Amino acid sequence: MRKSITSAVAILATSGLWVDASATAPAATAAPPADATHGNWKTVQTFCFECHNVEDWAGGVAFDSMSADGIPQDAKIWEQAVRKLRGGMMPPPGHKRPDSAAVKNLVSYLETTLDDANTHPNPGRVPLRRLNRREYANAVHDLIGLDIDGAAWLPEDPLKDGFDTNADLLRVTPNFLDQSVAAARALALQAVGDPKAAPIDTTYGNIANMIISLNPRPGMGTGNQEKYQDGMPFGTRGGMVAEHWFAADGEYSLTIGDMAMAREVPKLEFENTVIVLLDGKEIHRVTVGGEQDYKDVDQNLDAGVYHINSRLRDIRFHASAGQHKLAVTFLRRSYAESDERVRPNVLDGGQQRVNAVHAMQIKGPLKITGMSETRSRAKIFICTPATAADEDPCAQKIITNLAQHAFRRPVTDADMQPLRAFYQKGRQAGTFETGIRDALAAILASPDFLFRMEGASDSVRTLSDLELATRMSFFIWSSLPDQELLDLATRNELSKPEVLKAQVHRMLGDPRALTLTTDFAFQWLNIAKMDTISPAQAQFSYAAGAYDPRPLFKKELTLFIDSIFRSDRSVVDLLTADHTYVNEELALLYGMEDVKGGEFRRVTLTDPTRFGLLGKGAVLMTTANPDRTAPVLRGAWIMERILGTPQTNPPPNVPTLTAFVPGKPMTVRERTEVHRRNPPCSGCHAVMDPLGFALENFNTVGEFRAIDPQTHTLIDTAATMPDGTRMAGPADLHKSLAARGPQLAQTITEKLMTYAVGRPVEYYDMPSVRQIVRDAAKDNYRFESIVLGVVQSDAFRKRAPAAPLPASLTTQAANLTSAP
Repeated sequence: MRKSITSAVAILATSGLWVDASATAPAATAAPPADATHGNWKTVQTFCFECHNVEDWAGGVAFDSMSADGIPQDAKIWEQAVRKLRGGMMPPPGHKRPDSAAVKNLVSYLETTLDDANTHPNPGRVPLRRLNRREYANAVHDLIGLDIDGAAWLPEDPLKDGFDTNADLLRVTPNFLDQSVAAARALALQAVGDPKAAPIDTTYGNIANMIISLNPRPGMGTGNQEKYQDGMPFGTRGGMVAEHWFAADGEYSLTIGDMAMAREVPKLEFENTVIVLLDGKEIHRVTVGGEQDYKDVDQNLDAGVYHINSRLRDIRFHASAGQHKLAVTFLRRSYAESDERVRPNVLDGGQQRVNAVHAMQIKGPLKITGMSETRSRAKIFICTPATAADEDPCAQKIITNLAQHAFRRPVTDADMQPLRAFYQKGRQAGTFETGIRDALAAILASPDFLFRMEGASDSVRTLSDLELATRMSFFIWSSLPDQELLDLATRNELSKPEVLKAQVHRMLGDPRALTLTTDFAFQWLNIAKMDTISPAQAQFSYAAGAYDPRPLFKKELTLFIDSIFRSDRSVVDLLTADHTYVNEELALLYGMEDVKGGEFRRVTLTDPTRFGLLGKGAVLMTTANPDRTAPVLRGAWIMERILGTPQTNPPPNVPTLTAFVPGKPMTVRERTEVHRRNPPCSGCHAVMDPLGFALENFNTVGEFRAIDPQTHTLIDTAATMPDGTRMAGPADLHKSLAARGPQLAQTITEKLMTYAVGRPVEYYDMPSVRQIVRDAAKDNYRFESIVLGVVQSDAFRKRAPAAPLPASLTTQAANLTSAP
């Protein structure tokens, strides 16, 4: 009987998720204790021994070689068992299963036994790590006031479990060193300014759209330029914005991409008023199109085209030094539904015979007139020398201030000596500001800025307050500690429980904590995958190409998650909240016709199928294919991202989903059910698929539909979980998952700890994770309670020593040391 293990169990055996205990000699099974343990161990014997035994070793585990008394010693195996039981994956579907009460009792017993035995928690250890791109960009912004794209300055960050904070992967590479040094020099120059800058050309948008011979092709998701663009002045439509660094005060030139061409005369029938804005203030206005321009192109061809496009070239304007937003947009001509005889296939209508801007080029400075105070200069030059004698004391003050914030600690004379040397060398070659610029470049290239360093120890130790301040700030803000945090840490007050709690509350209320949504939550939910899914133009012409809704989905999800995380609400509300954030374009995609305008606003939902994360377009598209839904992907996503019970990888050579059956149209659900009949597939799919089937009303772009597009029949969303839970559709799924609120809270806690500490959560962390969840339960699982629990945990507050070197390496080192 034991040899007749089903293929579903074989999948788990080959997955590597279960720890291989085959190297351990089988031990005699101890007699079960006579207390409550007996019933739970009896459950293991009855339902687990058949496959997980010393003869079959299914999954590399033999429970009959273990005992109830030895559960703490086999913690790694039993933590895996708990996860499988919570996910409904064990026993496999089709096998004899205990009732839900027995499973609940067994999980509770195992967790309690493991937690009680964890009297000396292992905090784990993270190695020296560099700043990732996000942290670098945020640190540069907070230190010297520059807004930068980290991807433009540093090499790509490797990911582990979807997170870009893994210390083992954020190692030093020659490429990183080269790029960080080059970035330090360039960013120091931008922050201080360049009074001797030579004119340079910078193009924003596709350079091919600057001089057009064919209709320009807008980028995916650039939006409908027939409508108002978020952030533009009211009364405008379309346009683009670029944040540009101006080296000095002076004259600059703007050239806007061509809007007229001679091949045909499109979009010139009506006048288009082009407006140029610098930091929201109009600096230029010109008209393109209309009857006269239409005739000019029609009668003079290339000469007419040149006359029109020349109005968009070499537009001179004055700008002060620093970073400014330059925008090109159009005055809205009319609110007519359409200019066409036949209304186009777009959800929100609009005028199609209007121009758009897809590229622009800024050149300068053509003439330098001075150097104004900028945000960066205000952060750097906290004093100004009045005489030559004042220069050295002022430089000392400036460099000390910058170094303390960059290095996240008070600086010593050993820190200052090389920085003063850079200043002196720059001062001798130029001016006072040149010396400060060179010292700033040295700070930005310093390992004390680029790396997160923590002191080594031969035993487990508690982090210093300064180390704790750095961990907290990079966890909650993905950036440097501010002055208040550094002051508390310097006085060794930060680690006091009441002070620590108050600082977590303050930091979560700071706008910089938005990074917990845009970075942590998006990585936890794997929203980056949405960037790889381009909606199929054939099926979704109204939601593809320039109408691609992905930017709208991301903004909606950002506003929604942030409203839960930072408004004193339970994380369970992520699944059940009856509100979202939409503008007119997104609302129409969702079938809502009472939202007008391009601004996002909070709306209360009346349709329960749209509640929570699972009603958001970002999640629905992330878990779909470009041209069809994918119940398997959606089910697997829920298992891993919401319930924290990831499925095993499929075995090799598993057949793909059947495309169709000749002569018979089939729904995606029917094709999936054909697929899961394959014996290697049935075990895992029986758990995943019902979750995905419940969301089949939503297509790739997040639209709700009742009729299947292939079969023209009603979509079947009814599903039954292995534990017997029945669901009729999305609303029931939301309720079913919300009933597992503690499991969602545990998943978020695990993911937060992974993100915060910089290493994967290990089996020895789970007692601490469960304690955080239990404490948060007293506060209704509020996000702040979970964050505070992570900050107070040993994994966050302490550091284990490095693992000892293997004996062979120790011997080699000793031989080298003793060699003559």
